[in-house]
Amino acid sequence: MGLDISIYNKDGTSTDVSEISENLHYWLFNLAHLDKGRFRTIFRVQDYYLTDVELSGTELVSFINELKEIGKKSPYGKEIEHIVNCINTTNISKIRITGD
Repeated sequence: MGLDISIYNKDGTSTDVSEISENLHYWLFNLAHLDKGRFRTIFRVQDYYLTDVELSGTELVSFINELKEIGKKSPYGKEIEHIVNCINTTNISKIRITGD
């Protein structure tokens, strides 16, 4: 089971759910050799079991941009693209990412 991404609209209502799969999470933090200083927002979800992160505003934009950049060189590009498409709409106010 991956990290759950709860997606909230501007009214604060949960509208959708997506997921960062366990395999993608492992690749991001063990195989991708990401620069922690460059991908600060992504690293907020590094702890697989204790992740409980809420992102909105500029942090959400940063998260989306980091995912897009990582997706260009990732073997999980399709999964990353799906996540970005789910969370990158004008009606989204925030997302909450939680672990197991």
